[in-house]
Amino acid sequence: MQLLSTRRRRLATAAASFVLVSVPLVSGLAAQAADTATGQVNTTGAALKVRSAPTTASSVVGTRADGARVTIVCQTYGQTVSGTYGTSKVWDKIKSGGYVSDAFIKTGSDGLVAPLCKGTTTPPAPTQSAKVKATIAAAKGMLGKHPYSWGGGNANGPTKGICCSPSGIDDRNTVGFDCSGFMEYVFHQGAGLRLSSTSRSQYADGPRVSISQIKAGDMVFWSGSSKTASGIHHVALYIGDGKIAEANRVSGPDIRIRAFSRNESGVMPYVVRPIH
Repeated sequence: MQLLSTRRRRLATAAASFVLVSVPLVSGLAAQAADTATGQVNTTGAALKVRSAPTTASSVVGTRADGARVTIVCQTYGQTVSGTYGTSKVWDKIKSGGYVSDAFIKTGSDGLVAPLCKGTTTPPAPTQSAKVKATIAAAKGMLGKHPYSWGGGNANGPTKGICCSPSGIDDRNTVGFDCSGFMEYVFHQGAGLRLSSTSRSQYADGPRVSISQIKAGDMVFWSGSSKTASGIHHVALYIGDGKIAEANRVSGPDIRIRAFSRNESGVMPYVVRPIH
């Protein structure tokens, strides 16, 4: 199998300076938030339902059109929802009444932007094991759903790629993931982590552990024959039981689970463990 490089031209100069950061449930900005905040509905088309309580089973008390601006008077925690901006337990209480999932509201922040609603109880932080399981679940949730796209994908999901791959393929009109974009997505959705944007820079995104100690939730890297960091051209998620989840331009589904061996050509002697 020939593995493709994940170097993305649009981020090549900045990627080396990016670092992994944890996205907390409660941002430090929340304590200093104004009385209200504004956001924009982004559902990619459909109207967003406004609920009487922060669950999808609650009664619908209104709708907001895609692109509409809303005033957020406070925020609370409720049912987990997956939307345009990932998976979130945060719900926004809007000025006109009712709640909308923050997963569909662009506020410019991954944290809270308005005060907590009265009576809100902050949920406990997920354990390391729960984060690993959620990250693997995010990877499995994308299996076979999108094609490989050179330069495609980010923390929020699949995107159009760029031109051109080493073999000259133009992916500017292909919506999907490349291998490092897939890693950005699964770790953000599962563990609330922000990874950098290329496989080479992701090698510096967390503590390195000998591949002999590999465990589920680790990132595996492939390099050239020299097995140096500068030659890294592919990355995948180890999910346990000798298997990895990866995005790769191959025969069959480009986002897939396959058997993995530490003896494969080019496998780096260290894995990266973002969840620790």
